[in-house]
Formats: sequence, structure tokens, C-alpha cells
Amino acid sequence: MTDSTPDRPENYRPPLSRAELEKRYAAGERCFPHTDLSDADLSGVQLDGAEFGKNSWFHSANFSGASLRGTSFQECNVKCADFSNADLTDAVFELAAIESIRTTGAIVNGVRAKGATFYGCELPDGEALPSWEWQ
Repeated sequence: MTDSTPDRPENYRPPLSRAELEKRYAAGERCFPHTDLSDADLSGVQLDGAEFGKNSWFHSANFSGASLRGTSFQECNVKCADFSNADLTDAVFELAAIESIRTTGAIVNGVRAKGATFYGCELPDGEALPSWEWQ
């Protein structure tokens, strides 16, 4: 799949593995639309400020212990993903499918989830949805 915007060349292709995603992130790339890393082990990954956006899929991905400060999952599918002990400070989940996620021990300060679909989410004790900007 190709995608062309002013920030990406016409020959853009989404990362196909954790290793490729980390390599491109380390090289300074931050915008990764159409990424499909469903079922991927992304535990402990550092992707602060990354933008995944529309048509990205992380169904059942493991983000436990990851640093995702300011990361955008806007219009992404993160159903059944594990964000346990992840730093989600200022992350964006607007219009995302975030059903049945785990956030036990996660830092959720400033998370924005306007228009997101919530169903069966396991949230940290004392950190219910009202701590997220979701309306």
C-alpha cells in the first residue's frame, strides 16, 4: 500500500515488524499510517510522538511497559491490546476502536479519546474513564 503526503514520499510503505518500526523511528520517522502490527510484541517499545492514524491495526498487540507519550492512535484499531504499565501521557485515541484493552498500571494523564468506542476495557484502579478526555 502506498500513501503520499507532503511528509512522506510516494513510495511510502508501512513497517511490517517491530524491528522495522523501531529502526525507522530511530532514523527520525514519526508518521506510520496503515501500519498493521496486530498480535505484535511491542512491549517496552519507545515510540513517543509517533503517529499511526487511520487504517492502522494493533489488534491484540502487546504494548506493556511501552513509552507512548504523545503518540497518536487516532482512528486506529487497538482492540484487545495490552497497555499495562505503559506511559500513555497525552496519547490520542480519538475515534479509535479501543475495546477490551488492558491499562493496569498505565500512566493515562492527558489521554484524549473523543469519539472512541469503549467496550470491556480493564482500567487501572481509581483511573476510570473520567480521567480521560473522552467527550
